[in-house]
Amino acid sequence: MSGAGHLAMAAEREIVERHVFFERWFAGCLGEVDYREAISAFDAGFARIDPAGAVQDLAGLGAMLRGARGRFPSGFSISVDTFAPLWEREDAVLMSYAEHQRHEGRATSRRAAALFLKDADAPHGVAWRFVQETWINDRPGM
Repeated sequence: MSGAGHLAMAAEREIVERHVFFERWFAGCLGEVDYREAISAFDAGFARIDPAGAVQDLAGLGAMLRGARGRFPSGFSISVDTFAPLWEREDAVLMSYAEHQRHEGRATSRRAAALFLKDADAPHGVAWRFVQETWINDRPGM
């Protein structure tokens, strides 16, 4: 990510690591310590708009994650790419990236825009404040 500032680089690292967590959590490979670290990467005012338009806050994210642990014990993968900082200042950065999921021979992709706030207590120094996802293929849902 040439030309990106410090927060953009931290946000890219956070995006990658959080999606590694999601993949391993959904496979049932991680435990409570991993969950607590992962949830600490999200700001208390976190909000997400999923590709179908549903809104989720931090409590909703936590409940979804708790209920989805081990949901895909095998053959599930998540990858992220095409990172781009859209806007950055000293204490915040807006990132764009693509997320790809594969499960049981089906593939979905979505484009996301995510706002990160500088946060010394977050695992990579930035906390997720907002994310909006949009389907980028014609096979939504898994």
